[in-house]
Amino acid sequence: MKRNKIDRSGAHGGSSDEISQMFDFVSPTEFVDLPSKGKYYPEGHPLRNQDVIEIKYMTAKHEDILTNRSLLKKGVALSRLINDLIVNKSINGNDLLVGDRNAIMIHARATAYGRKYETSVSCPACNANSKHAFDLAEPNVYHGEMEEGVQPLENGNFLITTPHSKIDVEVKLITGKEEAVLIKNYADKKKDQKMISDQLRLFIVAVKDHTDKNVINYFIENAPAQETRYIRNVFTKLSPDLRIVGDFECPSCGHEQELEVAFGADFFWPER
Repeated sequence: MKRNKIDRSGAHGGSSDEISQMFDFVSPTEFVDLPSKGKYYPEGHPLRNQDVIEIKYMTAKHEDILTNRSLLKKGVALSRLINDLIVNKSINGNDLLVGDRNAIMIHARATAYGRKYETSVSCPACNANSKHAFDLAEPNVYHGEMEEGVQPLENGNFLITTPHSKIDVEVKLITGKEEAVLIKNYADKKKDQKMISDQLRLFIVAVKDHTDKNVINYFIENAPAQETRYIRNVFTKLSPDLRIVGDFECPSCGHEQELEVAFGADFFWPER
């Protein structure tokens, strides 16, 4: 039987090119549609005005990332996975908008394990647990919508004028890095969370042209609720996203409701 020249030589460290010649397959990639269509990235960003991003198919190496206890404990497993899947290494996965990151995760899981995603869900009405299957091939895609009166800025941010106080508030869309900070804060605090205030601090970058954190915090803590609620609603409309939802009927109590898939490490390992 003819042996590979690497084996015959007795060497244990063939080059990557030599080893790759031993296999016939080529690592496949796919193009993922971006909910943002690249419109909200600043000038000079590799994804500026790009509709798609190229990613690799998942391998056992990527499964190792998702089961690495150290990475899971630090909350960086998903970010590490996304960065490794992106073909263009000039793109930092942490700087991607949340909706675009969600699109990558959904496509990566669908190509690795199939379009059917079955997981345990808790009934919102009776709290009974049951299995429910979601179809990853039919996501709800939202490209973002410009609200009347909102002014887009050259830096990619938006200027929102509150309806009653007429205060100009500059907001930015959230990236994966900022979302990770928010998730980590919730995990660290456990109790005494200030969810609404923390979310506002995450995307408000200036109030009346003031970027000082003390000014922003004062506005968040003292502005009428109807003003901050308006800002949150406009921000949601501006933010492109991709969601997996499904109709749920509780087998225990018959309650019916639309449920949404949560994205985390468990999205890849729902049975863990």
